[in-house]
Amino acid sequence: MRSETLSDKGLLAVVAAIAVCLFAGSVQAQAFIVKDGDPQAQIIISETPTRGITLGASDLQAYIEKISGAKLPVATTVNDAIPVKIYVGKSEFTDALNLSDEGLEYGAFKMVSGKDWLALFGQDRNYEPRDRHIRFENGERDYSEWDALTGAKWDNPIDIFPFGGPEYSDAVEVSAYDRRGSLNAVYEFLRTLGVRWYFPGELGEVVPKMTSIALPEVNKTVRPDLKYRHLFIYYGDFARGSRDYVLWQLRMGLEQKDGFGGGHGLIYITGRDKSHPEYFALYGGERATDAAYGNGFTCFSSEGLMDEAVKYCNTVFRLYPDERTLSIAPADGYGTICECDLCKGKATWERGWNGMLSDYVWNFMDRVARDVYKTYPDRRVSNLAYSVYQLPPEKMDQLSPNMVAVLCRWRSEFHKEQTHEDFNKLTEAWLEKLPSKELYIWDYYLHNRADGPWVGVPVYYPHIIADDLSFLKGKSRGEFIEISNNWQPQNFPWDAMAVNHLNVYVTSRLYWDADRDVDAMMGEFYEKFYGPVAEEMKGFIEYADANWMRGNKDVAVIDRMFELIGDARDRAGDTVYGRRIGLVATYMERLKPVREKLAKGRDKNLPAALAQERNKNHIKLDGKLDDKFWEGLTEYDLKDLATGDAPANNTTFRVGWAENALYFGITCEDADMENLYVSATEREDANVFNGDHIELLMETPVHSYYQIAVSPTGAVFDMDREDGDYKSTWSSGIEASADRGEGYWSLEMRVPVAGENAAAVDALNGIAGPKPEEGAPWYFNLCRQRTRGDQSQYSAFSPTGRISFHVLDKFGPLTVK
Repeated sequence: MRSETLSDKGLLAVVAAIAVCLFAGSVQAQAFIVKDGDPQAQIIISETPTRGITLGASDLQAYIEKISGAKLPVATTVNDAIPVKIYVGKSEFTDALNLSDEGLEYGAFKMVSGKDWLALFGQDRNYEPRDRHIRFENGERDYSEWDALTGAKWDNPIDIFPFGGPEYSDAVEVSAYDRRGSLNAVYEFLRTLGVRWYFPGELGEVVPKMTSIALPEVNKTVRPDLKYRHLFIYYGDFARGSRDYVLWQLRMGLEQKDGFGGGHGLIYITGRDKSHPEYFALYGGERATDAAYGNGFTCFSSEGLMDEAVKYCNTVFRLYPDERTLSIAPADGYGTICECDLCKGKATWERGWNGMLSDYVWNFMDRVARDVYKTYPDRRVSNLAYSVYQLPPEKMDQLSPNMVAVLCRWRSEFHKEQTHEDFNKLTEAWLEKLPSKELYIWDYYLHNRADGPWVGVPVYYPHIIADDLSFLKGKSRGEFIEISNNWQPQNFPWDAMAVNHLNVYVTSRLYWDADRDVDAMMGEFYEKFYGPVAEEMKGFIEYADANWMRGNKDVAVIDRMFELIGDARDRAGDTVYGRRIGLVATYMERLKPVREKLAKGRDKNLPAALAQERNKNHIKLDGKLDDKFWEGLTEYDLKDLATGDAPANNTTFRVGWAENALYFGITCEDADMENLYVSATEREDANVFNGDHIELLMETPVHSYYQIAVSPTGAVFDMDREDGDYKSTWSSGIEASADRGEGYWSLEMRVPVAGENAAAVDALNGIAGPKPEEGAPWYFNLCRQRTRGDQSQYSAFSPTGRISFHVLDKFGPLTVK
């Protein structure tokens, strides 16, 4: 009788069958989007997707194929034969899964998975332009409908672009104002797979290769730390940017809607209508109606202008109910108080450059905001904290509940510890003034602009960015950052984003997580973007980060930068990494002429002045230049600033030295003394720059540089201009006296020298420098502005070749003998 036991062969078959079942079970437990190069998923979107969802599905499909070679189908219906579903955006399918986008404002999103599905979604909405109230014919604007609606002659802050709004991309068919949370979710999912977009276009992207992509187990909500995230790239913005540039911004997760209302909004009120001259600032007896590119500088004591601003805000809010905030900030370039009787005494000169008009300007803004609040308590009025009104007002404890402040500054300047500390304190001070707690930042990543002093210098500051955004988390609602980029018709041989792309990338990632480990982020950047030359590029970038502020001044720094980037480029060779490094190297070519100029030294043909030693008891400072002190001193002439020719109204000066002070005696001939324009009569009145005045610019061996302006009354305004600052809280200690005669006015000035270490002892007082002697001269320029009406004439001891006194390499040497 045959036994019922299994043969060895049968036993092996059973074991094999069990193993197959076990393996099949493990495969089902670990679902795949792509398995061994074969697609295992489909992308599902709504039958009526938004623009952002359509782009998200398309990019998800494209990058999955780049990673694995598998092309996932995109559909609006489910194919049950395909194992895994990836839902992009809300649809009937996500509704069936009870997935909600509630609370996902400002681009926030969710990534949620199940056994055989993944959902990537947020709030999505197409931005649809409002009714057009301004018509366009051959590029010209027709305001008739808009003027009829408003009963005024304003420009329109919402509707000034002819097609699709100011921020619509024809290249990508997406608006910057679209809500696109689901698109953000798609890009975050691709980042989890290792995809990175460090730079616009294919050269800037990093895409890993893998044959299989597992379905993740995830249930995550991601919210940005800063709600408003606008990186405004010149000529690379949504309206004008190439497809590569617009996609790069989208992949960085930016958000432009529901922000602070824009910049210099007052120009929309004053730009077209000049029928109320009393709205405009009075300078030298004339109203500044055409200043600021025709928009005008305003008088902030004008009750009529105040009423007009209230009417403007209420009208725009009525016509555009979706608009949350309107700017009424002054025109760009505004910096001196109106000279009318109503404005007298309203400046606070003692607060220095950044606060001298704060109470004057912010009082106007606050009164407008309070009136608007009566009608629209849910809307906001914004003003820039900028230039001479950057500091909070002192005469108001609290601003209106609907007031928004936009603090302007350069983040890169935080490499100076004191500047960083000062701006942190300023941020806190503004928050104390704002019941709304709505504070925004306006920053500038403009070191790469073609006409600036830093072009060619590799300016990196990732740690400054990280420190600042960590501090701003919970304090700032968001940021607007100006970022320079080449305008295509200029056809520059370098890419303006060659260096700046890293600052932009780091900023955008920290907007979403301000506490992220920046060192880990940088380590990943070096590894992914530079591969086999990661260490070389790390060395280069870290050196540039620590030394860029001397990168246009120090030959040794420039040489070391070129050495490091050259070594990295040689090692990388003709590879994708070499091409990326080549962008930086080509950009730095602009540094070579700077290096040559520095190595050559100053022009030996510049005019020089000799200050002879004198007895201080031989002078009485009364402006008359009739003392024994001036006898025998060389008399120097000023020349036309741009041409070097003799000016119509001559200016001469003499210079002496006595007991640690320079003395200047200046005579300004003037054929029209009757109309001498005196715009300042008190010390620290910045209006001195509006009228006739003398400027003394001085660079000492230890400090670059100082600016001292003196009016025909002897009123002094002085500033420390080190590294481009406008530090008017600094005091030179200068004494000045003035006199007038027939056909001339004259000045006598005593300029005390505080010593070589003065800046370390007291940075706010005294000119730091040793006695100017042969071998260690000072470099200076003495300049004159003569103004009549809207016309000014400029002359200088050392002509600069252009209408600017501030050309340091034209400063001539000054020594004492």
